[in-house]
Amino acid sequence: MLNCLFNKTLLTKRIRLLHNFRLKSSKSKNEKSSSKSKRYSNTLNLPETLFPLSMKNGAAALRERDIQQTSSFQTLYHWQRKQSWDKEFVLHDGPPYANGKPHVGHTVNKVLKDITNRYKVLKKHKVHYRPGWDCHGMPIEVKAITDKKGNHLQLTPLEIRAKAQKFAEKALLEQKAAFQQWGVMGDWNNVYKTSAPEYEAKQLEVFYKIYNKGYIYRDYMPVYWSPSSQSALAEAELEYNLDHVSKSVYVKFPAMMPQFSNTLGQSRTNAQVYAVVWTTTPWTLPFNQAICYSSKIKYGFLRNGKNAEIYLCEEAFIEKLGHLLSNDLELVLSVEGSVSLQGSFYTHPITGQKLPFLPSTHVLPGKGTGLVHIAPAHGHDDFGVAREHKLPKECHVDEKGRYVSGVKESLTGKTIGVDADEAVIAELGEHLMKTEDYVHSYPYDWRTKKPVIIRASKQWFVDLTALKPLALNSLADVKIMPHQSERGMITELNTRPYWCISRQRTWGVPMPVFYNNATDEPLVTSETVEHLRELFLKQGSDCWWNLSVEELLPNTLLAKINKGESSNYKKGSDILDIWFDSGVSWASVLQDYNGQADVYMEGIDQYKGWFQTSLLTSVAVNGKAPYKQIITHGFATDEQGKKMSKSVGNVVDPEEVINGGKDKKISPSYGVDVLRWWVAHSHQHQHIMVGPSMLQKFQEDVFKIRKCMRHLLGNLHDFNPKTDLVPYSKLGAVDKYFLYTLFSVVNQMEESYETFSYHKVIQLLEKFFYSDLSSFYISNTHDRCYCSGTNDVARRSSQTVQYFVIQAITPAFSPIIPHLAEEIYKHMPGYQPDNPAVDSIFKLGWSHPDPEWNDPSAVNKLLPVFDIRRALMDKVAPESPVEFDIHIYSSPRLHDLLRELQPEVTSCTSSLCEIFQTSQVSVLDTPPAIIPDDSFILEGSTLVLANESSPDTDVDYKILVTSASLNICERCRRYTAKSASSPCDRCINAIAHDWAT
Repeated sequence: MLNCLFNKTLLTKRIRLLHNFRLKSSKSKNEKSSSKSKRYSNTLNLPETLFPLSMKNGAAALRERDIQQTSSFQTLYHWQRKQSWDKEFVLHDGPPYANGKPHVGHTVNKVLKDITNRYKVLKKHKVHYRPGWDCHGMPIEVKAITDKKGNHLQLTPLEIRAKAQKFAEKALLEQKAAFQQWGVMGDWNNVYKTSAPEYEAKQLEVFYKIYNKGYIYRDYMPVYWSPSSQSALAEAELEYNLDHVSKSVYVKFPAMMPQFSNTLGQSRTNAQVYAVVWTTTPWTLPFNQAICYSSKIKYGFLRNGKNAEIYLCEEAFIEKLGHLLSNDLELVLSVEGSVSLQGSFYTHPITGQKLPFLPSTHVLPGKGTGLVHIAPAHGHDDFGVAREHKLPKECHVDEKGRYVSGVKESLTGKTIGVDADEAVIAELGEHLMKTEDYVHSYPYDWRTKKPVIIRASKQWFVDLTALKPLALNSLADVKIMPHQSERGMITELNTRPYWCISRQRTWGVPMPVFYNNATDEPLVTSETVEHLRELFLKQGSDCWWNLSVEELLPNTLLAKINKGESSNYKKGSDILDIWFDSGVSWASVLQDYNGQADVYMEGIDQYKGWFQTSLLTSVAVNGKAPYKQIITHGFATDEQGKKMSKSVGNVVDPEEVINGGKDKKISPSYGVDVLRWWVAHSHQHQHIMVGPSMLQKFQEDVFKIRKCMRHLLGNLHDFNPKTDLVPYSKLGAVDKYFLYTLFSVVNQMEESYETFSYHKVIQLLEKFFYSDLSSFYISNTHDRCYCSGTNDVARRSSQTVQYFVIQAITPAFSPIIPHLAEEIYKHMPGYQPDNPAVDSIFKLGWSHPDPEWNDPSAVNKLLPVFDIRRALMDKVAPESPVEFDIHIYSSPRLHDLLRELQPEVTSCTSSLCEIFQTSQVSVLDTPPAIIPDDSFILEGSTLVLANESSPDTDVDYKILVTSASLNICERCRRYTAKSASSPCDRCINAIAHDWAT
C-alpha cells in the first residue's frame, strides 16, 4: 500500500539534495530572524524565583550553614524519636579513635551512615543512632604524652591518664563538630565514650560474664609483641609491610647421626655432618631448642668436594645450596624423613648444647631447607612443639626487645631490630654459611609503624577454639554486604586460635584482676568484680590507681568469700585490649534493643577488628551476633588510588573541601553536599578515590540538579497546588509519559536505598536529571510554559507535572544531599515556615508516586513517535527543527495512534509538535497533492506496540519535510504567525486574556 503513497509522477520529481535544502533553509531563517524583537517579552510566563543558583566562591557552604541553623538539622533526630511510628531502625556506630583531626575516611563512614538513617526517617522508622568514640588505647596515649625531651618517661600512671583523657576529649569535640558540619543526624547530646564511667562499669560486667563461662583464661603463651609500644598486640592491631627487609642467614649445625655413619663413610673420612637451617630471624638462634623436620619430606646428604663436609637438607633444596656455596655437591644418600631422622642430635653452634631433631607438621616442603630451627618463646608453632616434647619455653627478651638472660655475656643487652642480629651473626663464626637481605611481608605495629616480634609472656586470652563454633553458627543469621565479603569474616574467625586481651599500657580499662602475692594465682569473682564496677561508676577507672588494694579489695568482701585478707594480694598492671573496649559496645549502646542492632556499617578492615570482637563478646554472653546485618565500605585514596600521606602531599582535608583553602583558586569551596555526593557515588569501590578533578566533576553534578530544580521552581511561581492541579485524565500525552518516568525512577531509587546501593541512586539521579528532565521534558515543554496563557490547561498541565517532580524527587535525593533538598523545600509551593510539624522535608516522609502514574500505555503510545523523531533529527541536524513543518502519512495502525495524539489534521501545539519541536505537524489522511521543490521525503518504519486487540506491528511511514510555511511569531519565536507583523493566534489569545484580566 505504502509503495503507492505518493503519486508516481510526483515521486519521480527531482528532489533537491538535502545539503542545498539546508542552505536555503538557513538563508530563510536569517531573513525571518531580522524581524525579531523583545517587545513581547514582558507578556511571557518566564520563570521567577528567589532560589539562588551560584555554588561558587563559598556560596554553597554559606547556604548550607544557614540551612543547618534553620531547617531542624539540630532537632530532627529527637523529633523522629518522639513519633508514634511502629518501626525502629538501629544503626550502631562503630567508635572512631579520638586521636586526631577528622579525615576523609571519617567522611566516608559517617556520611554513608547518615544517608542510611535519613532514608529510614523518610520511611517512618524511628532511628536509633548514638555516635560514639574509642577514647582509650596506645594510639591516644602515645600522642598525648610523648615529647622530644623524653619527660614522658617519668610520668606516673595517673599523669599519663590525665594527659590522654584531655587529648581524647579535645579530639572528640573536634571530630564531633566536623561530623555535625557534614550534616550527620544523631543523638549528639548523648554520645557514648569508652572512657565514660558507666561504659567502663558495663565492660567489667561483660568481662566477668565471659570469664565465668570459661572463655577467658590466663596462660604463658607466645604473642605478637611490640617493643616500640612495650605491649602485647592482637592480630587486629597488626599491619603487614610487604617491603620489609630481614637479614636472613644459612647456618650449619653440627649433627650427630650414628645411624648413617657407615653409609656416609665417616669412619674413613672423619667427615662432619651438618644440618643446614635458614632463618629470617637470626636473633632467635641463641634460644634454639630443636631442629624440626617433616615426615613427608625426602632429605639428602650432600658431600662438599672442597672440604669433605656433609650437608643435610631437603632434596628440593640441593640445587639452591650448591648455588649458595658456589660448589658442586655430591648426593651421597637419600632418606625419608618419616623414620630416618628420629633419634638424631646436633650441637648448638653458640651455646654448645646437645639438642634433638624432632618431627613437626609445621615444616612444609619447598620452604627453606626443609629443616626448621625452633625458639619456643618466639614462635607459635615453636611453642607448640616445645609443649609437646617438654622443652624449655622461657623468654629471655624483655619488653623493649633486649636480651636480659639466657645468652652469652657478649650478647646481653643487645636489642632486636637494632644490634641483636649482627651480634648473633658474629657469634656464629664458621657455622655461618651465607647472609643475604630478604624482602618479605612482615607484621608491624599498626600505630608506631615499627616491626613486632613474637614473645612469650603471661597474658589473658579469649578461647576462640571454644567460641568459634558458636560464632560461625550465629553468622548464618547475619546478612553481609557485599556478599563476597562473608568469606573474609569466616576466614578471620578460622585463622585465630585465641585472642590476647591483655595490654601492658596505662590508658585503658584495668583488668579487674588481683594476684596472690605468694602463688601469683589470679583472683576474679563476681563479688570482687561487682565491687569494682560500683567504684568505677562513682569514680571512674582512675580509682584503680588512686585507691589502695585495701580499698579496691576490702577485707570485709574477702571474708565473705573466704579468700584471706587484702594484704595477701596485689592489683594487676594490665589493661584490657581496646578491641575488647569497643567490642563490648553493644552492652552499653544496645541494651534497650536486646543487645542487637539492625546494622553495623564500617570499613572492610573491621572484619578482623570491630566486627570480629563484637561478634565474639556478644556470642560469649548472649549466644548471638550483636548485628542482623553487616555492611562494609572501602578506603579513601587519592585520584591515582594511592594511600594518602602528608609527606606525599596528596591528603584531601574535608574541611578544606567544604570551605576552601587559603588559595581559593587552587582549593575552592565545594560545600558539604558535594562531599556527600562523592561518598554516595563511590562507596561500592574498594578504593574510594578523591581529588581536585573528581570534586570539580561532582560539583558540576550537584549544580546540574540545582539548576534543573531552580527552573522548575521558577515555572511554579504562580502555581497553587490547591487550585491549579490538573487531574491525571486531563494531562497531555507528554505529561503522562513523564509521570510514568518519574514513577519508575523513584521506585528504582527506593529499591536501591533498601539494598544500601547508594551508587545506584546516584546513577538513577544522573540519568533522570541529565536526560529525562533536562534534555527531554524541560526542553520540550518550555514553549507551552512560557507562551501559553497563564491559566491555559496546557500550561497548568505541565506545571502540575513539574510540581509532582519536585514533590517526589526532592525527598528521593534528600538523604544524599540534604542541604539542597531542604533549600528546595523552602521554595516549594505550599511551604509552611511557621509550622514545626512540616518545617523539614524529612518530616514529610518518603514521597510515594501515585499508582495512577504507573501507566505503561502512556509510554507505548509515544515510543513510535520517539523513533520517528530520532530519524527526523538525524536528517535535519544541525538545523533547529522549528525551521520546518512536517507532514506524516502512514499505515492505519500508526495513523490512528498519531491522530490520538493530534486529533486535528494540522497543529502547532499538539503533543506531536511538542515532541518533534517543529513549527507545525500535519497528520495526513491522503498523500499530499504537491511536493514543494525545497522539501524532502523521509521514509522509515517503526514498531507500534500491542494493545488489547492488536499485536506488536512494524509499520512504514513517510514524512514530507518542508521549510516552515508561516512567519515567525515575535512572541513565541516559532513559525506559526500568519502575518509577519503580528503574533500567532495562540500568542494573541494569551496576550488578550492577560489584558482582559
